[in-house]
Amino acid sequence: MKNKKRIRFLNGLLNIILAFTILLFIILIVSQFYTENSSIRNIILEILLGLIFYGGYFMITFTLKKILKSVRDKTPFNLDNIMYFKRIGYYIFIVGVIDAIINYPKPTNLGFEIMSTQYGSLKPIFFLYLVLSILSLILSDVFRMAMEIKEENDLTV
Repeated sequence: MKNKKRIRFLNGLLNIILAFTILLFIILIVSQFYTENSSIRNIILEILLGLIFYGGYFMITFTLKKILKSVRDKTPFNLDNIMYFKRIGYYIFIVGVIDAIINYPKPTNLGFEIMSTQYGSLKPIFFLYLVLSILSLILSDVFRMAMEIKEENDLTV
C-alpha cells in the first residue's frame, strides 16, 4: 500500500514537471517576440536552443514516467528500462552541454568559475549534469546485470 502511494506521488510530481517544462518553453517563445534590439538570427537561435534544452527535460521526465510504470507493474528489470536509463543519460548530457553554451558568456554571482576566460566560463552546474549523466549510464549497466542474474535464477528453478 505504501509503495502504491509513493508511485502515485512520484507520477503526480512527474506530471507537474512535464507541465512546468512545457509552460517554460511557451514563455521562452513568447518572450522572444517582445525582446527589443534582437536580430531575427538571435531569436531563432534562442528558440532552437530552448527547444533542445526544454525538450531534453521533457524527454527525461517522460522516460522517467515509463520507468515508473514498469515499477508499478512490478517488472523493473527488463530491456526497456535499460534502454530508458541510457537515453536519460544521453538526454542529461545534451541538456548540460546546451546549458553550458547558453550560460558560458553570463557572469556568475558565486565567484566560482571553471575554465574562465575574458569571454565567459563553465559553471559548476555543468559538472553536475555530467555526473548525473554518468550515473544514469551506470544504472543502465546495473539493471542489465540484474536482468541477467534474474534470468539465470529463473532458469535454475
